[in-house]
Formats: sequence, structure tokens, C-alpha cells
Amino acid sequence: MHQENIENIIKMRLAVYKAGVDAQLWNDINQLGASEMMDYLFPKSGHIAYYNLILEYMRKEHNMIIGGMYTLFKMPIQVEKDIMEYLKKEKINFQEMLPDYKDYLDSMNTIFTDYSLDVVNIGSFDINEIDNLLRLCASHYIYSFKNGIKAFPFFE
Repeated sequence: MHQENIENIIKMRLAVYKAGVDAQLWNDINQLGASEMMDYLFPKSGHIAYYNLILEYMRKEHNMIIGGMYTLFKMPIQVEKDIMEYLKKEKINFQEMLPDYKDYLDSMNTIFTDYSLDVVNIGSFDINEIDNLLRLCASHYIYSFKNGIKAFPFFE
């Protein structure tokens, strides 16, 4: 997978997490000092531990609503492996990678679609269409956050 796609998946995951916290759809694990704790416990790989903590937290939030379907936070295994390999090679500063999550979500919100008050299937996963998939996710998540509902997108 291309590095740009990996970075966009990571950015979208972090942006959705932060926007959902602001919309009060889930709790903020950073209020508990998660990032600092992961850096303390894992000095060389704290960024990976922190990312995995957010990822697992968001998977739990989504699984309660969607079940075991693929979502932004649970993609096919090869995609997840590629992301982990990237994180192992790069020392990522998530603040620098995503300085303003609202701007990022807005910039990705370019596909307009029918919205739902419930979970919504946005199609099949295709690695060659990852940009469109992320843009559809942005659109549905923004709608969900603005309306205070958990109408999360999923795909096959």
C-alpha cells in the first residue's frame, strides 16, 4: 500500500476519534493521560502503543453498534499489517501529522451521499479506492457528529 494511503488512514482514524470526543459520543482517553503513560511505559514505541490504544477503544465503540463488520477502525488484515509496519519504521508525532483534525475532516468531506440515522454500508473495500472510501467515511462521520447519533459507516 502507498505511504500516502497509510498516512490518510491514520489521519482519518485520529480525526474521527477527536471529533467524536468533541461531539461527546465517546470518552477522551487523553484525559486519563494515555499518551504520556504510553511514552513512559514504552519509551521507544510509545506512539505505537498510543495508536493501538485508540484503535482498540474505537473498535470497541464501533463493535457495540456495527458488530464484526469492517470499519474505518477495522480494515482487512493486510492493511492493518501495512499500517503497523509503517508505524514501526517511522517515529510519528501525531500532533504534527494532524495539527487540526477539523480542517482535515472538512477537506475530506467532498462526497455527498444519502445519510442515515442508523449504520450505513458504504460498499466493498478496494485498496485502489481507499481515497473515496475515506471521503465517504468523513461525510458520514461529520453527519453523525453534527446530529449526535452513532450512524457509523461500515464496508464489506
